[in-house]
Parts: sequence; structure tokens; C-alpha cells
Amino acid sequence: MSAGRHALLVATGTYRDWTLGQLRSPARDAPALAEVLGDPRIGDFQVDTIVDGAHQEVTRAVERFFLDRRRDDLLLLHLSCHGLKNDNGELHFAAADTDRRLLASTSVTAQFVRRQMNRCRARSIVLVLDCCYSGAFLTGTKGDTAVHVRDELGGHGRVVLTATNRTEYAWEGERITELDPEPSRFTGALVRGLRTGEADRDRDGVIDVRELYDFVYEELRDAGAGQRPQLWAEVEHRVVVARSVRGPLPDTPGSGTPPPPPPGPVPAAPPPAPAVLLLLTEALAGLPCMEDAPGRQQFATALEQFLDRRIDLRGVRQREDVVAIARAALRRPDGQRALLSTVALFEGQRTATEIEHRLRPDGDPRAHG
Repeated sequence: MSAGRHALLVATGTYRDWTLGQLRSPARDAPALAEVLGDPRIGDFQVDTIVDGAHQEVTRAVERFFLDRRRDDLLLLHLSCHGLKNDNGELHFAAADTDRRLLASTSVTAQFVRRQMNRCRARSIVLVLDCCYSGAFLTGTKGDTAVHVRDELGGHGRVVLTATNRTEYAWEGERITELDPEPSRFTGALVRGLRTGEADRDRDGVIDVRELYDFVYEELRDAGAGQRPQLWAEVEHRVVVARSVRGPLPDTPGSGTPPPPPPGPVPAAPPPAPAVLLLLTEALAGLPCMEDAPGRQQFATALEQFLDRRIDLRGVRQREDVVAIARAALRRPDGQRALLSTVALFEGQRTATEIEHRLRPDGDPRAHG
């Protein structure tokens, strides 16, 4: 996957305030999730982790995480901790030194997190909250029992995935001991879906946020957990979290696997490599799937299945990415065939055939412009 995939995992299970119950799951959730997200075969994220950090450490890390990002970066922030509400119903995330009586000055506010996301240039931000809202309301607080995460943290270009949205308990497994903590059911399901590839529901070889949510929701429902994960998404494109280790289904219609190479003879005497590269670049640059960075990355991911090699895209300039895709194909003996097959997958067989005609030595590229 392309550069610009960053994840920050904040896990807090130990609290100095005795009124905040200790959580054993975050200590195990963080390394397990970091492993699958950082695996080049799965998430390919650059991962940073903070375990049992004070509120100043967490806020500095969050602000730094969203600072100086590129427009096409994908950012994932995971918070595993207590979720608390003040008397005004405002949401706070507890840190190791949070004083429940002094939430404004000792916790990480949802308003602060939202402000950092609003200032960030990245178009794709995934926020995952594994927070226990049980007992989140202070004694005597009036109001409903819902935690209005969408109102406080939603926004354009964001995906918010939560373990629960009401005053439910975010379960920490079946049986927990201090020496052998179990992962929370929510984050445990996330890790399992990514590690095994089972979250790839349509078997197209990649796992997007909606597939991951569906997998986690059904896992918790089948386990009889008393919590209902929630998902809010306001994005213009598909947000891919990971590759599936199972890969796409072979030759299955609708699976997302590239179809067989388009019919027609392989050119016996292709133009010199620079000419072919120029023709391919011009042809690919005009395809709708190349208009934005996520589309180009999806195309490159599909082509990788044919070429059996990784294609690194910067995701900044369209032409730079298109040249990288074309060069990767030309470095393989049958790379043109693989490239045409991928074009057929994304834009249809007719478009692939038109590009093939443009590449033939006896064809006139201007006739197919």
C-alpha cells in the first residue's frame, strides 16, 4: 500500500483515581492491534502506541499525530479507555492521571480531538473508540443515556467506529485475571477480522471500514455481548484499512479479482520502452479510476495481484502515480497483459481493448484518442 498510512493507539487501563475502575484489556489490545496494523502484508501502517499515558502526554501525541499531514494520507486513531461525561453532557476520554472531579483539566476532551481533526489536511480519518460508557454519567446528571459521538466527533472525511453508543459495558472478555488479561470483545474482534482476513466479506482482497464494522458487529452479536457497535461515515471514497491475508477469490465474478486478459494477439514487435511508457501514461491518466489517490491505490493493489510485486505510490500527484504504475507493469514480461486486465476490471473490457489498440505497433495512437 502507498505511503501515508499512520496509526496512533492510545490504551489506558491503569488509573490513579480510585473511582475509575482498572481496565486490564487495553494492555493487551494495544500490542495485538499494533501488530496487525503494522504488518506490511495486512495494514501496512506506521504505528505509534501510548499505554497508560498522562493526559498531557496523550494530548501532545494526538496533536502531533494530526499535524503536517498530506491531503491523501490515511490516519487511524484508536482510543481504548474509560469514556466519561461531565454535567453538561460533554464527552471526555480518561487518561492515567484523570481526576473525575476535574475532567476539564485532567482528561482528553472530545472537543480537543475534534479540533485537531478539523485542522488536519488529511481527507481520510478513521477514529476507533473502545470505551466503556458504563457509569459515565456523574451522580445526579440529567439527560439521555446516549453518548452522542457523531455530534461531537463526526465530520466530512471521517469514519467513527465505536464499541457502543449508550451506557453499555464494553466487555473485557469472558474471564479476566490480573496476570492474564483478555482483549476486549470489540478490539479483539477487530484484530481477529484483520489477522485472519475474515472481515473481507466480498473476498476482493481488501478490507474496508464498512466490512470491518459488519464483521465486528456480527461477532459481538453472535457472542451474546451486551453491546452494539456503531458506525458513522462521511467520506467520498472507499476507505481501505487492510489487505486480506486470504487474498481475493480466484476467477469468481464480482469478487474483485481481475478478469482474464483481454483477447487479441500479443504485439510481436512493440514500440521501444520509452514510447510504450508514454502511451501507457497518457492512456491511464485519462481513466476515471485515476482521478484521485484512493482510486489509484485500489488500481495498484489489484495490479499487484497479477505482477506479484508491490507498487509504491506517493499519492500526491496523479501523473507521478500513473508513471509508477506503468513502469511496474513494463518491468514484467507479460506486464502489459496484466495492466490491460486490471483496466478491464475497473473501466470495462471496451476501454482495455482501446488501450491495447493504441499500443500495437501498426496502430495510430491519434486514431484512438
